[in-house]
Amino acid sequence: MFRWMAVAFLSVSTAAQAQDPRLYTIGSGDVNGSYYAAATALCQETNRAEAALRCSPEATPGSIYNMEALRNRQLDFAIVQSDVQNMALTGEGPFLGKPAFSDLRSVMSLYPETLTVLSRPDAHVLSLGGLVGKRVDIGLPASGRQATAMRLLTALGLDRTDFRALLELSTGTGLDELCAGRIDATVLILGHPSSVVDRAINECDARLVNISGPEVRAFIEANDDYVYSSIPRSVYGKKGRILSIGVLATLVTRTDMPDDIVAAIIKNTIANLPSIGVSAAVLEKLSIRDMQESGLAAPLHPAAAAMFTEIGN
Repeated sequence: MFRWMAVAFLSVSTAAQAQDPRLYTIGSGDVNGSYYAAATALCQETNRAEAALRCSPEATPGSIYNMEALRNRQLDFAIVQSDVQNMALTGEGPFLGKPAFSDLRSVMSLYPETLTVLSRPDAHVLSLGGLVGKRVDIGLPASGRQATAMRLLTALGLDRTDFRALLELSTGTGLDELCAGRIDATVLILGHPSSVVDRAINECDARLVNISGPEVRAFIEANDDYVYSSIPRSVYGKKGRILSIGVLATLVTRTDMPDDIVAAIIKNTIANLPSIGVSAAVLEKLSIRDMQESGLAAPLHPAAAAMFTEIGN
């Protein structure tokens, strides 16, 4: 009898395990940032539609961390800046001296991101050069925004000694410090409209800084990873437009990611574009065409390529 009960219990347990959904993770960024909002929106739609899958958005320090965690199989998918994607493929920038990430595969492009500099009104920062001698937050060491900020500053002939302080803060902490007057500016890379930028402008009277001029133009022309971009101040209740440079937020994975999981993410994203845009404002203008054409330095994962071919654009 006891043997029969043990066998029965084992059979039930095995059946239950067989029905357990497969868990996969999407590395994002700071919980206050656009990456986490986008990852959460993508996961919500797949979790609603796929009983056999369970998607978990993971808060992380940002793009550089995500890329390394993806390479080391600590993450299954990751949201990264398009310039970071390219640097990982070629072993440049923060990946200098490391093997090229040859197993990196693109899943889809998500939305444009703009280099966004916010300053205190009394700091009198009117341009990128106005940051010299100031206390500036450039993001956590493992963040894409620090990698991009340092790449741009280096191209302009600047280094850490040109600033009163270069701080390495999370998005939320950087904005808190800016609003408290303990730093003069923070450098962000994000999509607009952004709730954190809205708060800084309308609650703390922060100012958006123009990133333009001959040096910036030369930087864009020398680096294919970047494009001209701008921020419509109207999304924050102001007039005018701020000039800057831009990259793209992209979703990536590895070659060994199962086809059905990659296909499920794309299928459920495309099927629910309106609700995804409501959940994450940065995804409001996401289109099928842009998902497969913009900012993807790594080859498409075979399942992603097959899905886009099947769906068309």
